[in-house]
Amino acid sequence: MKRGAILARLIEAITVAPARSRPDELGRTCRDLLGAVGTSITIENSATNRVTLTATDSTAARLEDLQDVLGEGPGHAAYGAGEAVAAHLETDRRWPEFVRSALAAVGPLTIRCFPIRPGGRPFGVLSAYVADGRTFTESPQTSQFVADALGVALLNDPPTGDEPDDRSPWMSRAVVHQATGMIAGHLGLAIDDASALLRARAYARDETLARVARLIVSRRLQLDGDR
Repeated sequence: MKRGAILARLIEAITVAPARSRPDELGRTCRDLLGAVGTSITIENSATNRVTLTATDSTAARLEDLQDVLGEGPGHAAYGAGEAVAAHLETDRRWPEFVRSALAAVGPLTIRCFPIRPGGRPFGVLSAYVADGRTFTESPQTSQFVADALGVALLNDPPTGDEPDDRSPWMSRAVVHQATGMIAGHLGLAIDDASALLRARAYARDETLARVARLIVSRRLQLDGDR
């Protein structure tokens, strides 16, 4: 697809969708542009601030949950290197825990992750997947252009962070920060250690980081025994 057509599709996604649903519309548009089965958009991909802005389906969401909990995977790698990363779950050995968990959760997939870097420095990642045996319809070069154009769209029309919806990505990350602070204060740990403990508990329970954080904040889950 020509670059002008790509830009037109992204502009249309921003124009037609209400502010609250624009990230979801952008995710679906990127999915269609890349010829993927599903896509996800993450921003601020450090271990403590990473937010999944949108995922087009449960598989894309699960892949992001696993990377959130484990702190490893192709999205982290693409953000850290500032370059596109491709992974075939059946053969990749770079992230052993992520690959093992992802295969068990969603089966064999091919994943491509592109840093969102309209100004040169990444501030997020556009991830896409297809089932093994299928191929993406666009080249990695065109897909990287889509990611960078997406970055321009996000910077010019940033998602609102004051939504009262408890299910919003911003509220989920705020709860994770709150739970991390509670663990640090209760067990006398540094923030990084408390964050690692929270992720370890989510991994052990096979639940999302946000779910375990909510249990801790509501005091329905205690971590005394992990000292």
